[in-house]
Amino acid sequence: SFDVNEKEFLKEYKKMAETYTRIYKRLGLDTYLVLADNGYIGGEYCHEFQVESEIGEGKFFVSDDGKYIAHEDVAEFVRDDINSKDLKQKFKIIEQPKWVKTMEDNVKHYKLPKTRFLKNVVYKNRISKEIIIVVMRGDLEVNKTKLEKVLEAVGQLEDASDEDLESIGTKSGYVHSWGHKNVKYIGDLSLTTVKNFIGGQKEDKTDSMNVNYGRDFKCEMLADFAMAYDGAKTKNNGKLNEKKGIEVGNIFQLGFHYSKKMKGSTFTDQDGKKKPYYMGCYGIGLGRSMATVVEKHHDERGMIWPEEIAPYKVHLISIRQNEKAEKIYRELVKNKVEVLFDDRDVMPGEKFADSDLIGCPYRVVVSEKTLKNDSVELKKRDSKDFEMVKFNEVIKKLK
Repeated sequence: SFDVNEKEFLKEYKKMAETYTRIYKRLGLDTYLVLADNGYIGGEYCHEFQVESEIGEGKFFVSDDGKYIAHEDVAEFVRDDINSKDLKQKFKIIEQPKWVKTMEDNVKHYKLPKTRFLKNVVYKNRISKEIIIVVMRGDLEVNKTKLEKVLEAVGQLEDASDEDLESIGTKSGYVHSWGHKNVKYIGDLSLTTVKNFIGGQKEDKTDSMNVNYGRDFKCEMLADFAMAYDGAKTKNNGKLNEKKGIEVGNIFQLGFHYSKKMKGSTFTDQDGKKKPYYMGCYGIGLGRSMATVVEKHHDERGMIWPEEIAPYKVHLISIRQNEKAEKIYRELVKNKVEVLFDDRDVMPGEKFADSDLIGCPYRVVVSEKTLKNDSVELKKRDSKDFEMVKFNEVIKKLK
């Protein structure tokens, strides 16, 4: 889409969100509109259409009131206040057994929760070669997507190697929260929620204790670099509920990301000046949507296609060739009812099994039994029950 400004674009964006939601509903899919990260596409934000599923490849979070829905890549949450009211104790170096190296080791040795320890995670920018050390509370995990976005390094960060750590004078398990040369120290907001951290200056037999952010060390910036988790607090004192989902489509705000880079992608505004288009883009994943429909609409016998996108509306089965079945087939075609006609010379059980496997919304059976009552057997694929319908009522019933 191409709009004159953000205000007009937002109208289009909302319209597309509503339209796609309706489309998915017709496909038999209930979707969540999930705030997500644009990634390499560009722009400032986007939304994914996610269908909740246990086999989903991604996670997203929904607040208790349903007003905040965000992908794990961008989900925000409020850090728990661990002990910010405690008095600051005097910084000191303490003896520590050499075997204490991991966060689990810390918990075992000090008998304190992970929240009381400092954690350092090291990345390398593969373009600039810069080493970045992220300092955070021990119970949290780094959200790499958030990190790359804040550092304006989308797709550029990778885990630091042993050689990278050696280049700054350290090794795995011995990274310091301050003091290494030629590195960028950045911190998560959680550093302000704890008084008297343990950790930060790990050596073979010692570490630091009563470490307080702002007094004993500082980072170049504090920002949200942590991965959200199930039960995390929201800004309105609710909590986030984790869900797994299958992504079936997207809508993207692109802004001026492309129009300012491409020659001639301008329009003449009412004031007579040339201006860049404010852009957006929108897409439904056809293959993903089809696969998700099958995942959500099936049973042990096969597929159950929603009527809107079924390959055929009716699966017509003839048991022992008969003219009535042929006539019904011709009438259905004449009345533009999509029909798959199974007139094969095989056992009825095989025909029924194939019908369930293919999953057309309606099955119509013409047999000696139904012919005696001048009727057909009509059954919906998603129902166990069937009904007998008179020949002259079949077309009307199906239409």
